[in-house]
This record gives sequence, structure tokens and C-alpha cells, in this order.
Amino acid sequence: MIQEFGAEHVFDNHFEPHEPGDGSYVLHFREGGCLTHVTHVGGGDADAGDAGEEIELPRLGDYPRRPAKMTYLFSLGDERLFLALDDRVAAPAGFTYESVNWLRRAEPQHLLFAAATASQLDRWYRENRYCGRCGAPTELAPASREIVCPECARIVYPKICPGVICAVVSRGDDPADDRIVLTRYAGRTTALWALVAGFTEIGEPLEGTVRREVMEEVGLSVKNLRFYKSQPWSFTDTIMVGFWCEVDGDDALRVDHSELKEARWFRRDEIPLERTGDRASMTGEMIERFRLMGRAAWE
Repeated sequence: MIQEFGAEHVFDNHFEPHEPGDGSYVLHFREGGCLTHVTHVGGGDADAGDAGEEIELPRLGDYPRRPAKMTYLFSLGDERLFLALDDRVAAPAGFTYESVNWLRRAEPQHLLFAAATASQLDRWYRENRYCGRCGAPTELAPASREIVCPECARIVYPKICPGVICAVVSRGDDPADDRIVLTRYAGRTTALWALVAGFTEIGEPLEGTVRREVMEEVGLSVKNLRFYKSQPWSFTDTIMVGFWCEVDGDDALRVDHSELKEARWFRRDEIPLERTGDRASMTGEMIERFRLMGRAAWE
């Protein structure tokens, strides 16, 4: 998954008021894009998953003019990363703004993780330039990752939205007949097969989110919920929590076509192979785990 890379790039998000040096990564975002230099162009279809592009992110010494406002983000191993908060910067030679969603298919994995995580913090900083209580301009806290209002003392912390990924499965009389529900979202030009997913509502436990989302999207009741693992998914400011669950009773799908293009039950040998190259998402990992392991994936 996107946050899983080698031990030489250990992620440390403890905030310190570091100052960048010329060799420090300094990221900048504009209109959903991150300043990126594509060092190798792959030959695959990016929409299908693994395109083979390799990227580099800018370091402070690459910029022809030093950004005026920078803040520390996090470190990856020995590398410190910073964010330029200027509306505009002088782009380094060879760097262009590439879609953050596109970057999830690039290498090396630790840099795509850095770009995605930094984009979440960039949105948070830019969306809180003014106090939501009194309207005064806000300031960055000097020694912690907070935004503060100097007028009314309101404090704002980074936004994280909990959500669930639900692998709905059904046992067959023979393990070869075990099945999983895959869905495709409506209104997307590229709609890969995915799992049921959704955000947690106010006052709702995660298990309640699983039951509600499965019922809303595909009309199934579920039982035997099993936690799989969690994943930071910065593309939507989300912490995703993965669950396996078994269909309870009637297995006829009743699809919410306002949200989904389609939904189907798949046996292991029927699952499309479009997710086999997905190194980023928990959705891809869980689908591939079921395809290779069957019921052993959740028992």
C-alpha cells in the first residue's frame, strides 16, 4: 500500500520548527497538481494501474528564487520535507505540476507517499487562512502543527475523515466457489472494479458504517465483521479502515445506481486482473488477497 516502503525511508511526522537547507525537499501545489520532474516515462497505460513513470520532487536548491513562506512537513529517513505556502513560485527547470491522483501510479513509492501526504496538509493550510469563527487572518503555530487565530484564540488541527473499505464475501460449498462483491463507481471516465466504501457519519461507529454502506450501495445485510488493517488515504483526507464481512441471508444485489455503475459477485477465477499492479490502495490489496487466497484471506 502507499505507506509501505523500505525501512530506509521511515516516516516521522513529529513537528519541529526546522529550517530548510538547499538539499531539503520543498513541495509546492497548485490547482490539484504537485511540482514534479518526470525522470522516466513508462510505457504502460496509467489508467490501468502501473504505468512505470519515475519522478523526482524539487529541493530548495532547484528553485530559481527561494519561496517566501515555508513550513516543515515531515521526514522520510534522513530526508526532511517542507511545504511552500506561496500562491505562486518560480518553478525549477524541468518541473511541471502533475496531478496528485496521477502520482499514485509513479515510482519511487516513498516520494508518491510524500506528495500525497503533503497535498493533504497543503489543502488544510490553504483552507484555514481565515478563522471560521471570527474571520480574522490566522497564523501558524511556531512549535506545533496547529493553525491559530490571534483574535479569538481558536485552534485548528489537521482534518482527518474516517472511512471504511468493505470486502463483502460469501462462502460456497467448495472454497473454489467463494465469492466477493466488486463495484464500479458511476460517473467516472476510468472506473476500476473496487470494494464497497464510504465515510463514517456523525455518531456512527466504524462497524455501523460498514453495515450502512453495504446496505445503501448493494442492498446486502452482513455479519461476522473482521478488521483487516488501516491506511492513510490523503487523496481524500481519509483514514481508511478495512473490514472483511460475510453476507447475511439473501445475497441478491440491489444496486444504488446513483452512486454505482454496477456491482457483481465474482468467484476467485472471475476477478479481473486490472488491480494486480495496484501498489497504492488497500482496495487493490484486499481484492488481490481474495483472488489468491480465497477464504483464507479473512478467516
